Amino acid sequence: MTAQRKTSSVTSIIKGSLLLLIPVGFFLLFYLLPLCTIFQTVITQFLEDFHINWDKIGKVFGFTTWQAVLSMILTMILGMPVAWIFSRYKFIGKKFLKSLFSVPFILPTVVTAAAFNALIGPKGLLNVYLMQKHGFSQPPIQLINTIWIILIAHIFYNISVVMRIVGNAWENIDIKLENAASTLGCTPWQTFWKITFPLLKPAIFSAMLLVFLFDFTSYGVVLLLGGAKFRTIEVEIAQQALQLFNLPVAGLLSILQIIVTVAVTSIENKIGKNIQSNRMPHVSEENMRKPTKPSEKIIIILILFMVAVFLVSPLLGLVIRSFVVYDSQSVAWTTEYYKKLFVNERNSFFYVPPILAVGNSLLNATIASFISLMIGLMVTFAGDRYPWTKKINMIFLFPIGTSAVTLGLGYLLYFSHKINNPLLIPLAHSLIGLPFVIRSLQPVLQNIPISLHHAATVLGANPWKVFLKIDIPILRRAMINAGIFSFTISLGEFGATSFLSMPDRPTIPIAIYRFLGQPGASNYGQAMAISTILMTFCLVGTFILESNSFQKQ
Repeated sequence: MTAQRKTSSVTSIIKGSLLLLIPVGFFLLFYLLPLCTIFQTVITQFLEDFHINWDKIGKVFGFTTWQAVLSMILTMILGMPVAWIFSRYKFIGKKFLKSLFSVPFILPTVVTAAAFNALIGPKGLLNVYLMQKHGFSQPPIQLINTIWIILIAHIFYNISVVMRIVGNAWENIDIKLENAASTLGCTPWQTFWKITFPLLKPAIFSAMLLVFLFDFTSYGVVLLLGGAKFRTIEVEIAQQALQLFNLPVAGLLSILQIIVTVAVTSIENKIGKNIQSNRMPHVSEENMRKPTKPSEKIIIILILFMVAVFLVSPLLGLVIRSFVVYDSQSVAWTTEYYKKLFVNERNSFFYVPPILAVGNSLLNATIASFISLMIGLMVTFAGDRYPWTKKINMIFLFPIGTSAVTLGLGYLLYFSHKINNPLLIPLAHSLIGLPFVIRSLQPVLQNIPISLHHAATVLGANPWKVFLKIDIPILRRAMINAGIFSFTISLGEFGATSFLSMPDRPTIPIAIYRFLGQPGASNYGQAMAISTILMTFCLVGTFILESNSFQKQ
């Protein structure tokens, strides 16, 4: 018996190792070695008595932390009421609104920046209207290049994080506990602090840490909306590496950022396990009710209306602004900005049509989603079949705690002689999407009854046939969702791409950045047009994801 167990254990190790051979090799070559190169560069420069301006680094680190904490606090304040409504009440249009409120999170940061620029920027709809209506010579709304627009944009794309994490945990708290407290004479406020809040604490802290992490690693929003005077660590890394060619300082900033993001991610993962353990089985919508009191209805309608206006108006403004041309006398509708995406007006030999960026992005996203899906399948399958691999599989979640800018810098250093290779961009994108693919596939694969595998084995099916005939059909919907999510992430990825993109191979985010950085109404209009195209792709992906989610329910 002992000999059989040893043989089985050895067989398990061999099979698990073979299954993880490609994922580990891929992860080593395209993630760990580029990051190690950053450490090597910094250590080498230190040994050569490299001078570092610690005061400047301290200011950048301090501002990055300060704006992330402030953004997190404001996001939690606005997100908690939304989480409460979706976790405790049933009402018409709830699924639609929940999907609508989730859209900003999946949008690329460059689209978020373009959307707020289209709504309240110097050439945005509100400023154009006020200047036309009241004859102002200068835009009356001056929020671009201020800290306020950065905070507003961070709240915009993070509010759904609070809604999802806190709302889902709140929904799982048995309403009977709150009702019992009310029966014993507790006010709604006392019930929340004595009963609900202690049970919600893990979810609230998890949401806070994730929002902080996203704001701490913010790049596109700060770069495009904040202007030159606001520098987060991400923006400073990009400037030091791409403009000043000061790679050691860029590397040092990346190391500091990695330390913070890894620490935050580790804490969030531990808290996330507590959230899972606190969940109680219940019937769908068991803890929800329809609002009956007039005061409840008024509060719910007001909150949902204000949040909907806040989240939808920038996106709607982006679409409208892409069709609007104006001068000092009039405003008119036009499709010229879209037509110019195909035209080389100056007949330049070096001109790259902006529409080509769409094709490049679609190709990169297709390759990236395929790679992340294949690697993700191998990793999750190994973890499900060979439990000893689960500890190794944790390393594949590391990219979620690594900023895209840091990854781009690592590629720039490690693949310096092959930086023109077009495959580097989809390879980097696949790593960014890999943790989301694993988290999408893992729960579904773990929930497949082992009895199905045993029955297929008894009937003569080998492991490969069991995988194709049983696992894949059950995983199909999760694979589609994971692939679409990875595809959408790749479409809008800006941080790593800004380090790897070549002038003759721009992606959509790079094209948006170039247009917004150039003067002239035509460049601004084309930025709005191509941002609208990218937003459309993301909205379609979100719609498909939500449709699959509802079908599954």
